Amino acid sequence: MLGFARVYSMEKATRISTIGLGLALGLAWAIGILLVGIIALIAPDFLVDPFRDMFNIFYPGWGKSIGLTLVMTVWSFTHGFVGGFLIGIFYNIFAKKFN
Repeated sequence: MLGFARVYSMEKATRISTIGLGLALGLAWAIGILLVGIIALIAPDFLVDPFRDMFNIFYPGWGKSIGLTLVMTVWSFTHGFVGGFLIGIFYNIFAKKFN
């Protein structure tokens, strides 16, 4: 047990992969945007218009055609990646400082 504790110190255990977190959050956000975009293309306009107006603030053209929805899916991946990357950086900074 003592050798295990020496190899895996507290600092190594609390660090998180910033790239991994960015990829995970980017992929999750992109899949969510794509699925909701496909639903927006299929569902009647009177049901989807409030959501389409809200999503078009950040993703212009989303839910109007399949091409624009796919482009905005890629754009949403970049948003999720940057968000996850920054969360990972801040987590590692604060985990080291308060450990």
